[in-house]
Amino acid sequence: MASPSTSSVFSKGYRAWLLILLVVINALNLADRQGLAASVQAIKLDLKFTDTQLGIIQGLGFAVFYTLMGLPLARLAERASRTKIIAGCIALFGVMVALCSTAKSFLGLLAFRVGVGVGDAGFTTPVASLIGDHYTREKRASVMSIIWLGAPIGVVFGTAGAGYLAQYVSWRASFLVIGSLAVLVAIVAFLTFREPVRGTCDPEPLSRGEPPPSTWAVFRFLFSKRSMWHVLIGCSLAAISMNAIGQFLSAFLIRNYHIGIAAAGRLLALIATPAMASGLLVGGFGVDWAGRSDKRWYVWGPALGVAIAAPLFVLGFNQTALPVAVVVLIAAHLCMFLYYAPSLALAQNMVGANMRASSAFVVSFVLGLVGIGLGPTIVGLLSEQFARHTFGLGNFEAMCPGGAAPHGAPQALVAACQSASASGLREALIVMALLGLWSGLHYLLAGRDLRRDLDTHYQPVNPAFDATTPAV
Repeated sequence: MASPSTSSVFSKGYRAWLLILLVVINALNLADRQGLAASVQAIKLDLKFTDTQLGIIQGLGFAVFYTLMGLPLARLAERASRTKIIAGCIALFGVMVALCSTAKSFLGLLAFRVGVGVGDAGFTTPVASLIGDHYTREKRASVMSIIWLGAPIGVVFGTAGAGYLAQYVSWRASFLVIGSLAVLVAIVAFLTFREPVRGTCDPEPLSRGEPPPSTWAVFRFLFSKRSMWHVLIGCSLAAISMNAIGQFLSAFLIRNYHIGIAAAGRLLALIATPAMASGLLVGGFGVDWAGRSDKRWYVWGPALGVAIAAPLFVLGFNQTALPVAVVVLIAAHLCMFLYYAPSLALAQNMVGANMRASSAFVVSFVLGLVGIGLGPTIVGLLSEQFARHTFGLGNFEAMCPGGAAPHGAPQALVAACQSASASGLREALIVMALLGLWSGLHYLLAGRDLRRDLDTHYQPVNPAFDATTPAV
């Protein structure tokens, strides 16, 4: 049965509006994360946090609940209105981001970041499922890359705006602004989004009453595909590297080049915005175009990108001249982001319409708990370990609280604290950058079975069991 034209279901105008609002929501998500990244040095000095505490707040504190909520939301999205789930979660996200502005301790800020993670979890899986019912298989990577153009937009406002506010107003101000905007957007989404029929853009659309397979059936089918294992491993390593670098890049620039928080925010926007936008577009549209001749470009493209990004990051982190470092880091970020859109698209193309949200959860788990959770946390731990090793005057934590010498300390101690903090973070980021080589290997290995796995369709082993097993 031929798939119906999407224009017969939704107008081009409505689909354009859908993409615009999803881009805005994604921009707010990234503005929050990168706003936090741009403010870490101000938060560190104000609340006397260690790098490990900063890593937990940016990493595991956000990612654990972001990931844990992903599965129940994914299963709910297989049955209930995805548009209402998205609107409700972005409203919760906005409230919790605004509450971050009131935090006065590590545990307080951590609790609010947990709430942000719960709200943020309602974006990835329902949106992925929703897009599958608005666009055909051949266009999904391109459409996902458009939605993720919200990321560089969010980076601009999050890094430059939060950096400016942190230096001249307060690091708390950016959270209040972003949270208020998110609540407003949630109201607009609730009033304007419409729910499509599932399977609209598939060769064999689902009937309205057909139940989705159980959680176990979805996972069993997805993990039976050898190429998907390699994609997930490659994706997890790339996500660890990307999030580790992204969340601590502002602090790296401040510590190693002795610039202010506002200047670091502007440089972070300059580095990430063109690179992220270009990488997402090339990774989405480029892979969709190349994939017409060979579907293996969906993994060859990411493999090439992350493998080139690794040595570029190492080169950039070792530059003594700031302008040269910025140019090299832009190129490194561009290559790194090539993996993102094709990986999201593969999660959709591997399964049928009533399994897409659950399949998206698997990738979300990798990007969330593994990438966001482990990346910044590991960098924080490594940074402190390397700083302790470099610092030669005694106990680094005791003599350099918050990574800086106490007010009025001798100049020798001030210089020693600054040097150890800067070199420790630089060495930690270099270690994380090298994960890209390992990631690229797994994307290459995925190419051996990819074409066969894309053509393998779901067949219930026990239809009665798969249809009636209670979903998680």
